[in-house]
Amino acid sequence: MRILKKKYNQLGSYIPISEREPNSIISEQYRKLRTNIELSNFNTEIKVIGLTSTLAMEGKTVTSINLATVYSQSQKKTLLIDMDLRKPKIHRGFKMINQIGLSDMITHHLDIDSAVQVVSDHLHILTTGTKLPFPAEFLMSDKLKDLIKTLRNQYDRIIIDTPPMTAVADASIISSFCDGMILVVASKEAEVSVAKNIIKDLTQNGAHIIGTVLTRVSKKDNKYLSYYYEYK
Repeated sequence: MRILKKKYNQLGSYIPISEREPNSIISEQYRKLRTNIELSNFNTEIKVIGLTSTLAMEGKTVTSINLATVYSQSQKKTLLIDMDLRKPKIHRGFKMINQIGLSDMITHHLDIDSAVQVVSDHLHILTTGTKLPFPAEFLMSDKLKDLIKTLRNQYDRIIIDTPPMTAVADASIISSFCDGMILVVASKEAEVSVAKNIIKDLTQNGAHIIGTVLTRVSKKDNKYLSYYYEYK
C-alpha cells in the first residue's frame, strides 16, 4: 500500500493528520490501511501489530501514530507502544514527557494505569520510559512477553513502533509477540535487495508479515496518487 507524507518541520510539532483532518484524502488512506490489516487474515485476529522499516526516517513512526489514531477513531481501544528503546520518538509526536513508560513497568513493577498516557478514551500511549543499558535483553525477557499477554486482554488493538531492521535486531525480537508485522519503505531510498533480505530475516524468525507501506511517493511517480509525503 502507498502512503505519502505531508510536510512537517519536526516530529515534535507533529499533529496526526488523521486527527487534525479526519476527512482528508490522506486520512482516508490510513483508514484503508486499517481495513487491509483487518482483512489480512480471516482465521486469526490481528491484534498486536508491529511496524518496522529498512532505514531510519522512512516514515515508520508517523505511520504508527496515524494507524493507532484511525483505529481509535473506529471505537477500538488502542494502545500505541514505543519499543524503539534506543531512539524513541512517539512521545515527541504527542508532545509528551518520556519519563515513565514501558521499561518502568518491568523494572519498577508499575501497573498500566501508572505508566500509560491517555490521549482519548480510545487511544493510550506507552512511551519507552527510563533508558535501559541492554535493550535487546529487555526485549527478549519473559517479563515483557508476559506484559504483552496482559495488555492483550485490556486493549482491542496494540500498535508497536519498532526500530529499523538495518540498525539493530530489535524488530525481529519484537515480531515474536506480534500477530503481524508491517514493513515501511521509502520510495527511491531503500534498496530492493535490502528490503528482500529484511523480509527474509523476519520470516525466518517466525514473523507474520501482513503488508508493506511505501512512503515518499511523488505525484509524478504515479498518476493515480492523490497525495504525497514530503520532508523538508
